[in-house]
Amino acid sequence: MASPRKPNPLPRRRFLGKTLALGLGLTLLPRHVLGRGYIPPSETVNHVLIGCGGISAMHLGAVPGSGHRWIAVCDADAARVAGHADRLQRERGQRPREARDFREVVGLADADVVHVCTPPHWHGVMAAAAARAGKAVWSEKPLTRTIGEGLALVEVVERARVPFRVNTWFRLNGGDFYGMGPAREIRRLVASGVLGWPLTVRVASHNGGDTGSIREIHWKAGLWTGRTDLQPQPVPANLDWDLYCGPSPVIPYHPHRSHGTFRGYWNFDQGGLGDMGQHFLDPVQYFLGKDREYPVSAESEAPSQDAMACGTWKTVTLSYRDGCKIILESELCPGHGTRPFIEGPNGRLWPDLRTDPPELARKAREFPLPERQEDDFNLAVREKRPFGFGVRDAHHSCTLVNLAAMSVRLGRKVTLAEGARAMVGDPQAQRLHSPELRAPWRV
Repeated sequence: MASPRKPNPLPRRRFLGKTLALGLGLTLLPRHVLGRGYIPPSETVNHVLIGCGGISAMHLGAVPGSGHRWIAVCDADAARVAGHADRLQRERGQRPREARDFREVVGLADADVVHVCTPPHWHGVMAAAAARAGKAVWSEKPLTRTIGEGLALVEVVERARVPFRVNTWFRLNGGDFYGMGPAREIRRLVASGVLGWPLTVRVASHNGGDTGSIREIHWKAGLWTGRTDLQPQPVPANLDWDLYCGPSPVIPYHPHRSHGTFRGYWNFDQGGLGDMGQHFLDPVQYFLGKDREYPVSAESEAPSQDAMACGTWKTVTLSYRDGCKIILESELCPGHGTRPFIEGPNGRLWPDLRTDPPELARKAREFPLPERQEDDFNLAVREKRPFGFGVRDAHHSCTLVNLAAMSVRLGRKVTLAEGARAMVGDPQAQRLHSPELRAPWRV
């Protein structure tokens, strides 16, 4: 196997600029001569935005105004593209290129970062295209809508060796997860072994006491449901519906199947599990120490599901080979939020890192904190090195989401083969694991 390539701390255009200047005998002026705050074009990081829905505003806000530039915005809805271009012109004095088809902008020569903010059925295809073009990728969650797409995307990104980030909460930002404390502190307590093994983790819909903050877990199981009574409507002139459907089969257009309510339809997402699952399950995977391990099965309690519209669910149980379990309880589960969050043979972990018995918390504090993961994606892009929460970690936590959704959708227990390459003894589940993508799209 070839040895890994050493990171190059000098951005590509800066290196080329210095080389050209020296070759032409030009003088490179220090930044203070050019004026305070001036950042030459050779050091500017250029961003491309694909998907101009609600979440894209977070990406616009997360990219600093200094040293960064939005060079293109893209969406299948031309009206949304124009709105974002106008906003960037008005707020940043930047007029980006406008496009409907992501293939026009994903490989732009000057692009450094591609932001994928589309519905999940597009995530794998677009992220893979960006990585193949040598671009850093900042994708929305979930990583992919299917397990098979996730496996393929991991191979593409790791072969390309580009910085990659999925937009999830808790693992990197030090937030107070479910009132329990930062995920890193929970990881220390679990790794110390004071609770024993195996562990059961209950992720129940619950308000930890601070409404609207990340202390609140809400699965949105009753919010993101599709409608089964829809009649086809004319497609608006500003929307390319065939392109919107993309790698999924084309279904009749209705406003409720697009934009802000797309999450209620299996073609595009997986209801509340698709929306919130990776936020809530990725830190659980992390503090259980299972970033490189798949669950073996998922079983659920849910009413029968429509073929097109996502329905509700009450509980999902994900099981690992060693006996660990993750139990998801939606807001529709009777008595939700009243059980202990983490429990093992030796005790329980409660909110605010309190343990029962109390001395377990003291013993856990004697155990060293785990190494902090890199949390500055913009710095990783500038230095062209891996980001602390990479595509493989994201794929594993997304597999928890996809396996849970598969059980809800089929209404039965599903079993994942070793290495997640297939489903065991279930042709219908296998079709959901790796559905055929509509031509010409591929991951």
